[in-house]
Order: sequence, then C-alpha cells, then structure tokens
Amino acid sequence: MVNVKNIVLGIGILIVFMFLLHNGIRAFYKSAPVYDDFCNQGNQGRYSYPYETKPLPVGQSCTFSQELRNEEQACYNQKGQPIYEYDNYDCQTSVIECDFCQNLYDKARNDYNKIVFIIALIVGIITLLVGYSILSVEPVGSALMASGIGSIIYGTITNWENLGNLGRFLLLFIALVLLIWIALRLNSPKKKSFWQKLGLRR
Repeated sequence: MVNVKNIVLGIGILIVFMFLLHNGIRAFYKSAPVYDDFCNQGNQGRYSYPYETKPLPVGQSCTFSQELRNEEQACYNQKGQPIYEYDNYDCQTSVIECDFCQNLYDKARNDYNKIVFIIALIVGIITLLVGYSILSVEPVGSALMASGIGSIIYGTITNWENLGNLGRFLLLFIALVLLIWIALRLNSPKKKSFWQKLGLRR
C-alpha cells in the first residue's frame, strides 16, 4: 500500500532542498551577474544634443555611407556593440565608440555558472551518497537521493552552454552509469552493499 504521507514528505524535502541549494549559493557565494551592472541600458548608445532633433522631410530617409558600415562591421568582428553619433535628423553618421560591455557581462556570467556547477555537483554527489546510505530511513533516504540528482541536474543546466558537446556527453554518461549502478545495488539482494561490508547497514 502506498504511504501517502511519505510521498508528500519526500516531495517536500526535495523542493525545500532545491530552494536551499539555490539560495545558499546566493547567500554564501554571490548572486548572478546583473546585466545593468555592466551595460547602461538607459543610454542605448545615444548622446545628448544641444538642440532637439527634427523629422526628415517627407519622402526622404536616412542614408548610410560605406565608411559607417565598415566601422560597424569592424566593431561586430570584435564582438562589440557600436555606439553611434547622430545628426539633427536623428540619423546615424559615424561610430564613435565600440562598446564591449556585453563581452564583460558574458564572461562574468560564464565564470559564475562554472562555480555554481562545481558547487552543485559536489553537493549533489554527497547528498546522493548520504541518501543511499540511509535508504532504510524513509522517506528521508529516497528524498535525499532525489535531491542529490536534482542538484546535479541544476548545476548542469546552469552551466550547459560552457560544457561543450564532449563535456555534456561525458557528464551525462557518468551520471547514467552512476544511477544504473545505484539501481542495481538497490535491487540485488544477493549482494552486500558497500555500506553493509563496512558494517554500517544490515
């Protein structure tokens, strides 16, 4: 018969654990980088003028020189964002600066995600093993195992872009082997577990 109370408690432990992991990283490490700390969205590449802009005459539109296009492309090639100078018709006339704030933000975010991945991976493995070792104490054992798996998934998703195809494959392969090993150990009564051999479980 299904013990509804244990299921509810197990789900509760899993949910609280994931919130605890997320907020623990923010409390004891640091919060994720904020875009506005690197790039001033309020400016949007515009500079103040001593005069008000006026609309173009009817039937006319802004023209862009090849020199302006070359300046834009040179900035984009450096992974920057061009900042323009405008005339009194609010048309772009030249690139006065190549802004690299997006690069700085991306680097800070990637560095942060790598640290979060390492923390979540370590916490996940430890929690998974602790849950496995006290599996007879239900629903705590199963909930901790689920929390450990959730922690590993959380860290992997956070750092997914930085892993690369080979890194993703290896990580998923190791996680699959670990889960299969645990499943086989739990469903193989003829063999003593690692903890039983140590005398920690009967």
